[in-house]
Amino acid sequence: MMFALAKKLFGSDELSFLADAKRAQQLTTADSATYSADRIFLNHPPTIDPASKVKADNWISWRAASYPAKRHSEYLCIMPGDLKKSPKILLSAVLDISNGLDDYLSRFDSKQRYDIMGKKAKARGYTARSIVPREHSAEIHAIIHSSDSRQGRDIAPLFNERPADYPFTEYEGYTDANYQDICVGVFSASGDMVAYLLGKRVGHHVQYDEIMGHAEHLDNRIMFLLHYAFLESCVSQDTIPNCLNYGAWYSGANPFDPNGGLNFWKRKTRFTPAYLIATPGQ
Repeated sequence: MMFALAKKLFGSDELSFLADAKRAQQLTTADSATYSADRIFLNHPPTIDPASKVKADNWISWRAASYPAKRHSEYLCIMPGDLKKSPKILLSAVLDISNGLDDYLSRFDSKQRYDIMGKKAKARGYTARSIVPREHSAEIHAIIHSSDSRQGRDIAPLFNERPADYPFTEYEGYTDANYQDICVGVFSASGDMVAYLLGKRVGHHVQYDEIMGHAEHLDNRIMFLLHYAFLESCVSQDTIPNCLNYGAWYSGANPFDPNGGLNFWKRKTRFTPAYLIATPGQ
């Protein structure tokens, strides 16, 4: 795969290493004609909540999608540091909805908005709402095991071996709203949860920790309803997160195929590629 330098790199001498493909992943030639790889500086607000303090200290090592390495070794540039020892930085898929849903919807034509807002699923009796994951552990287990593979790959052991009564304690206990995770489920007309999205939040940053739909319901476009309901939940927060991170920009069994699996989904829902940077003290 040939890479082209992104149209917009970091500019400063301190971050010029990103122009080196050995240090940071670059956009493909095709993508460089459409996207620019902007930089996003991540930080988190101070908190007096003990659980949120622990989360703030540990968030940089969250697991990233199905990758076994720590998140920062896949996605995050940590400055300052010994750049020669820094891991290769991958482009992240990010979505900014800080200007609200009207601004987000303006990026689509009327037919696309019908899809993005999940109206087909709604017309077929599906609904969506915020959830507490532990209250739906059995349904999450059923969703995961509704198929033997996802995006052309076997189900990751992390999910496949998790028990049906998993307590999901990592999504609870945060009294600071800036650290409260954002989790949403889609429900069938009979009341069963058939899709879920678990978003882990630290300040303005929300990491897509899990997102999955029941194989028997996917043709009803439930994932669009899930996506839009999640955005609605995000913009309803007192402080709207401005960096929704859906893992790596290039992902899946064929990571550089823009029409396959998650790559197509990210483009269709208007995620864009960016470098994530953790600044000193964050």
